[in-house]
Amino acid sequence: MQLGNVMNNKTPRELLNQFYIDNHLGADGGNASSSVKIEMNRYFYFYIPNFDARRKAVIKHDIHHLLTGYTTELKGESEISAWEIASGCKKYRAAFFINLSGFMISFWINFRGALKAFSRGRKTKNLYYDEFSTEEALDMTIDELRVLMRLDQYPKEVKPSFTDVLLFLAFTLFGGLYSLLLMVLLPFIILYSITITLGQRKQKV
Repeated sequence: MQLGNVMNNKTPRELLNQFYIDNHLGADGGNASSSVKIEMNRYFYFYIPNFDARRKAVIKHDIHHLLTGYTTELKGESEISAWEIASGCKKYRAAFFINLSGFMISFWINFRGALKAFSRGRKTKNLYYDEFSTEEALDMTIDELRVLMRLDQYPKEVKPSFTDVLLFLAFTLFGGLYSLLLMVLLPFIILYSITITLGQRKQKV
């Protein structure tokens, strides 16, 4: 979702409902659901359990989409993952490890775009700093939040420095090791996804 100048004076609270509708994320972004749908493309997806640590981080993540302009498609998620890691996930470990998965996707499909987003993140901040509450952030305007996050100074992707490239590659290596560990969980994720899909189909019958 790309925000125009008119939307910059609106708050996330005013914009998120339409953002969820436009991106087929459910009435509340799926926050109340027991599972989360992860779309790899239009035809391939799987499910993971929706746990409390993710719920705590996801509202901030959704606001970040509004602030940065990164989309919810696979390419955009790889970019916002790189941006959030670079700008700092702080105490939000769930956000960090979920972002690592998106970060690794960027290595294969969007290396250049994610690197620029990573460089932008190194110069900006995000809501994971907890300098104010989520409720406060929901009622600030997009312009106000962009100023506080320094995104007004870096509205677009930043040209990567040598240090940016080195750090990006270091996180890529770490993300690769993390992805190998996740392979152990893959059979369980597949079984869980099949169970959720069959349950949904049964409800429709």
